Amino acid sequence: MRSAPLRAMSVSPAIRLASVPKHDAILDAARRVFLREGYSASMDLVAAEAGVSKQTVYNHFGSKEGLFRAIVGHVSGELLDVLVEGGGARADPATTLEAVARRFLKLLLEPSYLALHRMLVAQAPRFPDLAREIYLGGPARAASELALYLAQETRKGTLAVADPALAAEQFFGALCGHLHLRALLSPRDAPGEAEIERAIAHAVRGFLRAQAAR
Repeated sequence: MRSAPLRAMSVSPAIRLASVPKHDAILDAARRVFLREGYSASMDLVAAEAGVSKQTVYNHFGSKEGLFRAIVGHVSGELLDVLVEGGGARADPATTLEAVARRFLKLLLEPSYLALHRMLVAQAPRFPDLAREIYLGGPARAASELALYLAQETRKGTLAVADPALAAEQFFGALCGHLHLRALLSPRDAPGEAEIERAIAHAVRGFLRAQAAR
């Protein structure tokens, strides 16, 4: 499930439906090129990576900005996908929060997602509307989904969350804070699996202690 604004890229529906494999191949190639080279990457380089002509790239995405929007929309949409998947089969709060936290950190600390983050921060002044779309369609919506779950559990009496929206934001903040910053700025010191699991356990334990039903 991805938000509508991020999926509304500048591409002809007829072209998209007629050549889905080629469209996706170009998008995958462009993702690799942009994350490796940044926004300064040429469309010639994207076309060569995808094994198509530059005109074919333009036919599918309209412009370099359209291609950039498609890339960041696709990658940032993955954040929402992993955070809300399995919503109909949620278990108890501890198990649910651990699963959400694990999926969240796995994606957030992936090298490709870290590269996207760096590129988005650099390009946000140039594409302020896109940056806002990504925030609203990805992180903000994921926090909203978690807030709905926390409110539901509060009504059931398993939790006592006074402000579900703030609690959801703080839960994600407790997870990504220092680990994410270290991975962004010092990739050689990126956290390993054991450290990530320890951070998850600590964040979930502290959250549940603060939000426990009295």
